[in-house]
Amino acid sequence: MNPTSRVKIEVCGARYNITSSEPEEYVKELGTQLNAQISDMLSQNSSLSVTDALILCLLNYMDNYRKVEENTDNMRSQLTGYLEDAAKYRIEADEAKREIETLRREVEKLKQELNHAKQAKS
Repeated sequence: MNPTSRVKIEVCGARYNITSSEPEEYVKELGTQLNAQISDMLSQNSSLSVTDALILCLLNYMDNYRKVEENTDNMRSQLTGYLEDAAKYRIEADEAKREIETLRREVEKLKQELNHAKQAKS
């Protein structure tokens, strides 16, 4: 686990000390992205307060997070299905290999019997 560190960021003119186990550059990048999104919202709609812009950003993040979680769950479900199919096909392949080997032995035995029968006639 990464050690925790304190990272200073600035969002909408306010300074924050963030304690995180993530790398400092990562936390600073998050702060920069949040600040840019809030600034964009405020510049697009001058009637918004900083709090309003923060709430809208939060709703966007929550919506994206939920969609990512749903996609992740769907991918897990698909992967589980693929793994189950792969296991089933592996078992079928093993059974087919055993059947092929059994048939090869039978063919070899029949060839030997045929050779013995030919030799007995000669």
